[in-house]
Amino acid sequence: MRYLLTLDGGGTKTDGLLLCQQSGQRWTARAGAAQLTNDFAAAIHHVRELSLQLCQQANARPADVSAIFGLAGAGNPQLAEAFNQAQQIPFAHWLLTTDARTSLYGANLGQPVVVVAIGTGSVGMRLQQDGTEHQVGGWGFGIGDEGGGAWLGQQLVRQLLWQLDWQRPLSPLLTAVSQQCGANTEQLLPWLKQANASDFAKLAPLIYHYQDALSQQLQQQQGAAISTLAKCALNQQNLPLVLLGGLATHCQPWLCDNLQAQLQPARGDALAGGLVLAAKLAASS
Repeated sequence: MRYLLTLDGGGTKTDGLLLCQQSGQRWTARAGAAQLTNDFAAAIHHVRELSLQLCQQANARPADVSAIFGLAGAGNPQLAEAFNQAQQIPFAHWLLTTDARTSLYGANLGQPVVVVAIGTGSVGMRLQQDGTEHQVGGWGFGIGDEGGGAWLGQQLVRQLLWQLDWQRPLSPLLTAVSQQCGANTEQLLPWLKQANASDFAKLAPLIYHYQDALSQQLQQQQGAAISTLAKCALNQQNLPLVLLGGLATHCQPWLCDNLQAQLQPARGDALAGGLVLAAKLAASS
């Protein structure tokens, strides 16, 4: 039997799907984060753990598997090369690509589309009729990822720091933030020193839970950032627009009107896109 394997790895978790091409049977599993930029060693460990777990569930030999790894951070050539050297499972065929690319192919099941994915980070991708792909954004938490969860969490922490500097009372929203990262210098400085994108992203849901003036302001800023990203990805082309990711539902109402008109629901997720690419890989090898 022949199998297709795809993993979708980001800053908080990694989902995996294994499909038997002959029977259509599917197996799924989940592991920890596989964001190459944030924690390369953990990403390698979780990819290996999840891949072997799925093969074991299906009683499939890696030699019968064509695999697509869609991982955040895979667009970095140095990290991609390091991953390619570290990946030791003897699959029949395998390819590392970005989680943005697998999301792109899943959103309209391989048909032309523009996707903006909003999770820990943010990225836009365009798939054209001739198969040309183009990515915008997705430069990483250090310089970009505007509108993503880590970016939102960072804005929250900045607001917390200002309130503390001004010695002003904390709102319920900022009190909740302080309970996770600290309410004074002795607590905040160690947290800030070690905090990564995933840590900041864990704060983002608080914005939607506590509805106050700051929450509304940050959601509006997020909507503006994602609108800019979507316009850049569309590049004035009349293509369907799909929002994906854990924050997509929250962000959608804040998009500008002309983008609202191009929105359509996703036909599939990143795992569906990974299967499209895995099938192409298997057929061409």
